[in-house]
Amino acid sequence: MPEQLTLDFQTQPLMPEEQAVWDCIKDRRGKGCEVLGTVIASRTGIDYTTVRAIIAHLINHKHKLIGSNSKGYYMPVAPEEIAEVTRSLRHRGIMILVRAARLQKTSLVEIFQQSCLELKQKSGADV
Repeated sequence: MPEQLTLDFQTQPLMPEEQAVWDCIKDRRGKGCEVLGTVIASRTGIDYTTVRAIIAHLINHKHKLIGSNSKGYYMPVAPEEIAEVTRSLRHRGIMILVRAARLQKTSLVEIFQQSCLELKQKSGADV
């Protein structure tokens, strides 16, 4: 096959700290197998704030499927676990927008529309 037709869809390799955090989470499959961020910090020697930032990076940029709840981080594997994590994220997002609407003294719909426009302008994404 010609070289230009060979595509590599693999993500970039993880940096050492990312790999250390991922190693603490990747085998925590399913709800009930969570690991606390403080435990990850203790096991890796990475401070807790940085652990949280790395997890956000793993989710948003490395496309790792990581869920969380009050008991810690885990990999949701069942459809109902994914649905539960999704509901939790939507709820948190809406509550943040409610707070922003109150600060701006406007409606939730208006804040949402404004946020969509800002996101579209920033990333060029279809929202």
